[in-house]
Order: sequence, then structure tokens, then C-alpha cells
Amino acid sequence: MRRTSHPTGRTGLPWRAAACTTVLAVAAGTLIAAAPSTAAPRATPASTAGQSGAHARGGFADPSTADRPLYRFWNTGGLMTKKTAEEQVRQIKASGAGGFEANQLTQLIESAPGYDPKTMSWGTPAWSRALTDLLKAGKAQGLTVDQIYTPGWSAGTQTVAPDGPGSAKEISFGRAWLRPGQDFDAPVPASALPKGVTKRDLQAVVAYRCVSHCDASGDAVPVLDPSSAVDLTRRVKNGKVAWTAPTAPANASYTLVGAWMAGTGQTVQLASSASTTYLVDHFSRSGFGAVKDYWESKVLTPELRAAVRKSGGSMFFDSLELNREGEQVRSWTGDFLQQFQRRRGYSLVPYLAAVAVTDPVFDFSGKTGERVREDYNQTLSDLFRDYHLKPLKKWASSLGLTVRGQAYSSWGPTSLDTAEMATFLDIPEGEDLSFNDGFTGGYITTTGSDVWRSLASAGAQTGRNIISSECCALVGNAAVPRKTLLAHVNQQFSVGVNQIVWHGWADQSPGAATSWPGFSPFGSAISDVYGPQNPTFADDTKTNTYVGRLQTVLRRGELRNDIAIYRDDSGHNAGGPNSPYFTDQSLAKAGYTYGFMNDTLIADRSAKVSGGRLDAGGLGYKAFVLDNTANANTNPTLDLASARRILAWAQAGLPVIVVGEIPDRVRGNHPAQDAALRSLTRRLLATPGVRQVSAEKDVLHALYTAKVASSAAFDRPAPLVTLHRRTADTDYYYLFNSGDSTTTTGVRLEGRGTPYRYDGWTGAVTPIAQYRRTGDAVALDVTLSSGDSTLIAVTRGNTDTPRTTCTSSAVSTTADQVLYTGRNLLAVRDTEAGTYTTRLSDGTTAKTPLTRVPPARTAENWTLDVTSWQAGDSPSDTRRVDLAPRTLTTDGHGVLPDWQHITGLRSTSGMALYKTTMNVGPNWSGGTGAYLDLGDVRGTVSVTVNGRALPAINQVDPNNIDLHGYLHPGRNMLEVHLNTLLGNAAYGGHQPYGLLGPVRLRPYGEEVIAAHCTAQAH
Repeated sequence: MRRTSHPTGRTGLPWRAAACTTVLAVAAGTLIAAAPSTAAPRATPASTAGQSGAHARGGFADPSTADRPLYRFWNTGGLMTKKTAEEQVRQIKASGAGGFEANQLTQLIESAPGYDPKTMSWGTPAWSRALTDLLKAGKAQGLTVDQIYTPGWSAGTQTVAPDGPGSAKEISFGRAWLRPGQDFDAPVPASALPKGVTKRDLQAVVAYRCVSHCDASGDAVPVLDPSSAVDLTRRVKNGKVAWTAPTAPANASYTLVGAWMAGTGQTVQLASSASTTYLVDHFSRSGFGAVKDYWESKVLTPELRAAVRKSGGSMFFDSLELNREGEQVRSWTGDFLQQFQRRRGYSLVPYLAAVAVTDPVFDFSGKTGERVREDYNQTLSDLFRDYHLKPLKKWASSLGLTVRGQAYSSWGPTSLDTAEMATFLDIPEGEDLSFNDGFTGGYITTTGSDVWRSLASAGAQTGRNIISSECCALVGNAAVPRKTLLAHVNQQFSVGVNQIVWHGWADQSPGAATSWPGFSPFGSAISDVYGPQNPTFADDTKTNTYVGRLQTVLRRGELRNDIAIYRDDSGHNAGGPNSPYFTDQSLAKAGYTYGFMNDTLIADRSAKVSGGRLDAGGLGYKAFVLDNTANANTNPTLDLASARRILAWAQAGLPVIVVGEIPDRVRGNHPAQDAALRSLTRRLLATPGVRQVSAEKDVLHALYTAKVASSAAFDRPAPLVTLHRRTADTDYYYLFNSGDSTTTTGVRLEGRGTPYRYDGWTGAVTPIAQYRRTGDAVALDVTLSSGDSTLIAVTRGNTDTPRTTCTSSAVSTTADQVLYTGRNLLAVRDTEAGTYTTRLSDGTTAKTPLTRVPPARTAENWTLDVTSWQAGDSPSDTRRVDLAPRTLTTDGHGVLPDWQHITGLRSTSGMALYKTTMNVGPNWSGGTGAYLDLGDVRGTVSVTVNGRALPAINQVDPNNIDLHGYLHPGRNMLEVHLNTLLGNAAYGGHQPYGLLGPVRLRPYGEEVIAAHCTAQAH
């Protein structure tokens, strides 16, 4: 590390985590067992990892199968044989994954030519046999196997028809415009039926006076007077209705609206089936009943039922795409009017014309339409919860399974309360492609961070410990560089994700593909497929172990957040595509962690104040922010019961910050409650400890004024995103650099004990030698490159930490670094010779000379051997062709050419070996080591020095690699093994593969300080 990178007046070297992703943990004591929780009992999914590092197979260093990532396995149903199923499951196991999601996909960009939907599709005997084989093969390999519960998404089955019960329904409107005094005596107005639908059921006929936009020209929505509604439903005879519009006022305009229920005619086509699979009604008992009945009567053979029960996995559903593409569906169900009356307390009939998820056919004056739509959407959300999600959970449980699901829409507005659904799902899941709108524009896209925070905090508050991500699909690019992918995974971990489901592994059974590189259902449109057909498969074990290590720790204990923020919108992007819920980033840049609460979570029994904390036994919020200025809250509302509870929190001493004007109306069409709400909010604003600010940017200062400190505090604003988890013995801090350049900052972390670095790539857990104790916290410096992350634990000892107690540490130093050596001695290290001053924690000062440090060297001359991956004899076979060796020389800046600029490699993918020798001189001694910097790398890499393989390399930042013990005097052989993606060869891509460098060797000097650690049991 160059001295010029250090800030002026530093207290010591910024503790650099760029060479490996790490976790920071702070322990609260020496006990290993978890202390009894003071919170209300919380549900614990079967797949939740244990507390305090008590994991099978060695915990962090060797993560258990249950803590490793999964693959979405795009399979071809009955086309698979027992042999191909077992072979691919073995490959999944060999990749270091923990399991897979069996998800049939046989109709998209590429159809499987050998697939016969009549005999192999979802629910056929061959399909049941194939799923049984997959489940048994997974069990034999110790893997978790999840299963999508219908042929595609959203839920559908072949046993329902658009005109019959159980299929998806919608409400539509016909209209007839009338002048004052005009007679209407004709069939009830109706709109056109969807394709394939032949029947409609009348829900109501209502007449209204129009007050504006009555000509319905352009995009203007006619606005009606809700008080003028006349229910004409009882007058309908033989499909006709008679009504005379009022004669006054003379210039008025009236409309007669027919509200009809009909099937949507929507089909589910992602998995070809023997007959048409229709979308089911997600808001009725009959919709889920049709799915369950199909399983019970046609799918679940005795052998399959037994295999499902032994699998220990989840029933899974993908995002709820209930809209037609580009067209909003106004969902309905047969008893919706009765359900609405019971749940909302009034009849919907007079207000039917304004019903919509977001965009109505008609609206009402005086915000009435907006209120009615809030109640309509809430009722749909309630019905999905009660008549689809709850029965699904009950049925899955009877089969020995949990439920993992994506309870939101990616292709348009949704009625679902996403946060509330997360409290019912065993494993809530999101999709980064939807939440983050892909991740183009460099390594990091954080626009969807608050969606993940919302899922994570909702789940944590109600005992859901695992938050899953359908991860890393990128539209329009068949080759996502692994550096990009891993930086993106690091970002997701920082906002609450702790389960990665890679998208996806494609079935390579014979007959599944027409051309090389085998079955790829999305072709080149969305990301890579994983598996041995991709050269990077050789490094997937290291990647999956890295992810598994982080997931192991990020499932321990309880998620902890500093701030709770109120959000009252349904869906995950109601304020616009992937807009953040809390738009100002000053909180995150100061180190604060935060989650979100809606009315459901405010009403939860865990939402109590104790000891100055909200949900003290769980998330432990230190303050509550009632924000009415965010993009999503264009018309802020607040439930009356929520207002009462927030007032009680403030009266109990919880700091409350109100941003903007406080809501003056309740959610839904209940205007009689507005006065009571205004009375409560006046009392809230008058309560000591409640502060009102004008904008989100003012919240940070209000927190400082209220003395609400963050658990992780930065010396200055930094683009680091923080996640905090706590067990009985340890506080874990995960920090991610969301900026576009390397960042260094001082960090203060709450917790008692010693800070340890958790290296996700090597599995090492080492004490941090340079830090300051400040009360019940430690302070240290962190440096992270863009897209990289670090995991730090502050602990007095847990099952991961070395059995030593270090009696001395460094408070500051003028050297690059202070560290504990392999002999548990405190040492200083620097890349330049000199005498360095180190102040120790016992108050003493040590001066340490480093007399011989060789200069840095850049590798200039290389040989390159490439094994090209090419089409083989069958669509899924690959020929590996060794190309002629090449000699490469760097340019004047030490940079090597990428494959787009090497003759013969422009359209090549495969595996490469870069070799060079580096002379460190004859005076190399054991007191000197060196860092290896690989510079810019376009592929996955591993390194061998003098025939010895180094531990796994950080693929996001392959620099500062410590070569201590690997070098000897004189010439040393350096080999860099690089594996590319398949896109250039398979899809005609032109990505710049290769080792670009510059590759540099930076020797360092290291000398011991007179301080040591002593061994002890813990």
C-alpha cells in the first residue's frame, strides 16, 4: 500500500479488506450459548442456521450444505432420465452448492426438441417420475431440493377453463353516456371479452353524474360525483336495464356503468403442457384448490410423495405476474363484493366505477376514488393471503415442506402488500432483476436496496430469518462477468439477503438442445447458464463456498437496525421503477442501518418499546421515522390504530421524527376517522422527544440532536452500506462499498471484545491488531475497493475465533499495517524501508526499523496457453482444443492485451494459463514478504507460485495477495490460471477476456514488536 493513500493525521493504517471479503463481529460476552430472548416468540424456519457459529461441518470455514447457495434448475420434465438427473445433481454438488430448485422451463427462446408435452409435461407420469428421480438424487447427495408448484408462473393448471370456477377473473366496465332527461332501455353496457372467454357475470349496474372530462377524450379519465350514484342492479331483467337520467342540471352529463366479471383468459406458457394451462384465481379458495387437487389426484404418486417428504425443501412460487403484458388487470373473484363488505365495512357497489390497481376507467371527485382503490387493493391483498398463501403453507407443511415465494409483481402494479406477505412466507424472496432493474452501469446498482431492506426487516420482525434472492440475471447479456456478479451479490448481502439462488442451471439431458452449447432456455437474452459447459465451472466451488461462508454468518442471531421508517404503499416499486423508499442517502453514508414498517408490522406484537428500543428482543430500533415526503408517499396516509401505537411509543420514550407534514387522513374510504387521526397526530407532535423536520436530509441532524447513535458510525460520510447482526456472544458487521472507487474511512462499531476479520474467500478468522477501544465499541479504519465488502466481528470469543487472548494491540502506527503473526506476536509491516512508530494499547510506544525492503517489480514478459472451448459432436458436448502457445509483452504501463486484441482469440472462450518469472534478487530473507497485485482481470483466476497453489483469490479485488512463505531468493515462477465465460464463443460476444494487469510484486518488510498473545480455552 502506498503511503500517499493514507489520510493526513491518521491513527494507523486503514485496515484494508480489499484483499478478501470479511465480516466484522463484536461479541457481547464469552458465553457461547444464546441468552434467552426478551422478544415475543418468533417462528424459525427449519432451514435457519444456528446461533454463535454452531454449524455442522465446521461453521464459517466449511459451511454446511444448508447454508450454501442454490441453483434454479431449468429442467425438461419427463425428458430427463434417471441417469441424467443423477449426473447433473452430482455436478451441482461438485460445484459447492447446497441444492437446487426444480423448475420446468421448456418454452421460451429455445424449446427442447426432444420434449413431447403430451407425455413429458408437468403432471404427466413421466414428469412425476423425473421429479421423483431429482428428489432422490438430491437426497442422496445431501442437497436441498425445492419445487415450483405449478407448470410455470404465476400459478396455473390444466384443469380450469376461463369461463369456469378456479380460473383468473377480472372486473371490466361498459358505459353509456346520457343527456339530462334521456331514457336508457337496452342491454346493460359491457366491454369486449378477452380472447378465449365467452361468458360474463354482471356484478352491478350504477348510474352517475359526471363532473369533468365527460367526453372521455384523450387520456383524461372521466370524474364522477360519488354522491350521485344510483344502484340499478335490481332493475336488470333479461339482461336489460331501464333508467331515465335526471333533468337537472340542464348542462349535466350522466353515465350508466355496467360492472362485469369475466375470465381473463390468461395462460401460463413457460412450460409446454399437453393442454392449455390457464392462470388460476389467486384470490379464491377455488383457485388454489384446483392446484392442490391436481397435485393430489394426478401428480403425487406414493413414491413421489415419499420423496417430497424426505427432501426437506420448499414449495416455491415466482413473481405474481397477474397483469397482461403492458395492460393492467383489475383482478376480481366471485364473492369479492361480499368479502369487501365484510372486511372494509361498507358496500363497494356505489363506488365500483373507480376500482383499479392504479389506473381507473373512471374516478371520483374529492379523493374518494383514491380512497376506494386503497380499500380495493387491500382487500385483494387480504384475499391472496387468506385463500392462496395460507392454504399453500398448510398444504406444503403437510408434505413436510416450507414455502419460499416472490409475493409481488415485476411486470406492472400489484395489489399485494409485499411487506405483509413477507411475514407469512417461510422464506421471502425477491429478484434482483426486478428490484434493481438489472445491474448495468458498472459493478453496483443500489436503486432497489430499500426493497430488500423492507423484506429483510419485515421478515426479521416476525421470525423469518432467511431472505432469498433469485440472483444475477442480466437482460440483454448472456455473459455476466463474475467480478460484476460477485460485486452484486456483495451488495445484496449488505441490505439483508442471506440466500442466493443462482439463475440458473439448464438441463443438459439428451434431446434438450438443438445446438451447442446445450440447452439454454433464455439463449443469449438473460445471463449465463451455470454448469460444466461453462469454463468458469472450474472456479464455481470457490465462489459457492465464499457465498456459503457469508450466508453462514449472515443467518446467525438477529438482524439489528438503528432506525425504523414508516412506508404505507403496497408493491415494491409504487413510487416508480425501483425508486428508493427513503431517497436521501445521508443515513446510510453515516453508518445507520434501517428497515421499514407498515401498518401490519406496527400492529405486530413484537412492536413494543422496552428499554428505549422498539422490538428490543429483535431488530432493536432506536428511533422511528414517519416519512411523508418519499416518492412512494405522494398521498401519505396513516392507519388510526397505527397512530395510537406510534403515540404510545413516543410516550414510552422512543425518539420519533416526522418528516414533512404529518398525514391528515386514514388509509381507505373511512373519512369519518380523519378527525380522530388529526387529534392523535396533534398529541404526537406535542409529545417530548418527537421532532418534525421538513425534508429527509434533515433526519440525520435530528437523530444526532436526539442522541440516537448508529451501531456503526463513520468518521465522515462514506459510500459504505452497513448490515448488523447480533448473537448472544458476538456483534457482526458487514460493510459494502457501493461507491465507484476505493474508499477509506474510520469506523466505530458497538460491541465489547476484540475485532476479528472473517475472510470469506479463505475461511480464515483472524484478530485485527490495530484498533481503539472507545467505551462499549471499537474504532478502526477500513479500506474497501468498489464492489467489495468486509465482515467484522467484535467478540470475546466464539467457536470461530482462535483460542488465544491478545493482551496488546496497536492504537496507531506510522507503518502500513500492524498484524498478529503466525506465532501470535504483534508485528509491523510496510512496503518501504524505514523506522516506524507504533503506539500500543497499554500506553507504550514501540519504534521498529525495517531495513531491507526490495523495490516493487512489474511482470513484463509472459507466455499464454489457451484451451479453446468449441462445439462438440452433440449439442451438449464441448471440444477442448489446445491452441498454440503465445508470447506476450506488456505495454509501457505494464498492461497486457485482452483477447479482443490478440490474433485468433477474438471469438474464443475457454481456459488459459499465463506464466512468467519474477526475480526478487539473491538477498531475499524470511523477514520479507510481498504482495501480488493482478490488476485488471477479465475472468475467474487462481494463482500458483513455484508450483504451490495459493488459497482462493478475491475475485472482486484480486490485489494485495499475500505471498508470505511462497517466494524464495532469485527467480520465482508465477502462474495465473484464468477461466472465461462462454459468451464470446457461443453467442458471438466480444468481451475483453484475459489477464490485463499490470501484474506487480510489492515486497514488504515485517518485524515483531515486543507484545504477544497467550493461548486460552473458550
